[in-house]
Amino acid sequence: MPSDFDWRIYLVYHPELRGLGITTEELAREHYLTEGRAEGRLHKRVRILLRYTAGTGLINQHYSHISAIALAATLGAELVLPPAVKRDSFALYFHHIKEKNEVTWTPTPLEALLDVDKIVETWHARGLTIHRTPALQPFPELRDPGTAFPLYEQQGIDPRRVARVEDVFLQNLGMAELVERVRTAVVAKAAQLLRQDLDAPMDYIVVDLPCTMFMLRTYSSLPMVTDVARSLTFAPSLRALADRVIAGITGGGAGGAPHQKFNAAHLRLEKDARDWAEIMGGEGALWHSYIQAMKQANFSAGVSVYVASGLLTYGASQEMAHVVEVLTAAGLCSEVLHKEQYLPASVLDALSSEQKALVDFLVLARGRSFVGLGSSTFSYYLGEFRAMAGLPRSASVMANASPIGTDSIFASAGPVI
Repeated sequence: MPSDFDWRIYLVYHPELRGLGITTEELAREHYLTEGRAEGRLHKRVRILLRYTAGTGLINQHYSHISAIALAATLGAELVLPPAVKRDSFALYFHHIKEKNEVTWTPTPLEALLDVDKIVETWHARGLTIHRTPALQPFPELRDPGTAFPLYEQQGIDPRRVARVEDVFLQNLGMAELVERVRTAVVAKAAQLLRQDLDAPMDYIVVDLPCTMFMLRTYSSLPMVTDVARSLTFAPSLRALADRVIAGITGGGAGGAPHQKFNAAHLRLEKDARDWAEIMGGEGALWHSYIQAMKQANFSAGVSVYVASGLLTYGASQEMAHVVEVLTAAGLCSEVLHKEQYLPASVLDALSSEQKALVDFLVLARGRSFVGLGSSTFSYYLGEFRAMAGLPRSASVMANASPIGTDSIFASAGPVI
């Protein structure tokens, strides 16, 4: 009998044994000696390293991190952070069907979007080990997020000890089911190795997940999810840029009470999202939905509106001029503001599309009222982010986009507070 045999862990890893009446230390030991060892059953707690892929887009990546960190914290597993990703342009057509998609994604250091040092320190203090990204390349094909398992090599990791958990992307699973899937994968991989060599050291198993966006039904573990969401601090350099924009808008310091209040809107009108306008019945129908939401949020001709859009990232100045025309003609603002008015081109040109989007996100978070699009993870999470900051839910209004069909999964996998 191994000196490190833990009968309680033995039954945790193999709960089916309880159904056979094996519920005591004596019976667990007897089973291990007579059957369990030969079957390759784990007899002690094994170190688990959880790895995953984040994608696509700014907030899709963010939701990937939330799901994965919440799972790791629940398991007591170690977590390996993935690279961030950036798209080549908002001007290219994005489609969930691989053959129709034009957008490609390139890995980039996670520090481009998040304050990794602070995140690692925060979770270390809570007893969770988070490892920084081992390498950017090789990187999986993100046009198929459901099979985009990590491909990088990690020093000290034996590839024979890697198990995969499939079918989690957008699956909206309860935390208990995710924990069970990981347990099953760990037990199966250990059994495979131990059957080959009964004396093989079983000190760790790596569990790889593909893209984990909306993997988790957040209400199944909401207190944990809230803790994770609050811990994901954005990159200091981008927070500083957002503060510059806010200072320019308000005419005062970004940290103080604003001299000029502003409303905020996320207008998802870029070419990469043209499917949405078509599903909604055309751009006119999409605009109607936005205008109704802005009226509900009490936008008025006496208050400026800060608009976040990727239009100017690819030179769509005519389209942006149309935005200004529509909003002012409808009496919804005194003027239309955007980050390009406050940050020099040399600064913006050095940022990726996702970094520019994050600057917008952080400015929008400070608006008096916010209107977004109900089918956009960016808009939806911004409403959650504002709620975490103490703003009333009524101050964040989503333009109705129910024909697009995302309302159900957003309501289940999107809440973080």
